[in-house]
Amino acid sequence: MKKLSMLVLSVVFMGLISCGDDEKEQKELDATLDKIETVEKEIEETAQELDHKVEEVKSALSELDSL
Repeated sequence: MKKLSMLVLSVVFMGLISCGDDEKEQKELDATLDKIETVEKEIEETAQELDHKVEEVKSALSELDSL
């Protein structure tokens, strides 16, 4: 009986430890996804700024061509 209770206690303890790892991994995954989303937003903003600059350059070239 004592061996059975030690076995059950060991299994419960291992289960608790493995769940704790999953929570830590999930937090790390969430932090990584947040970083990726931030980088994606920055890239999108940079692309929009670049498109705006391209339009400005096209406009300036058109003005030079008309001279």
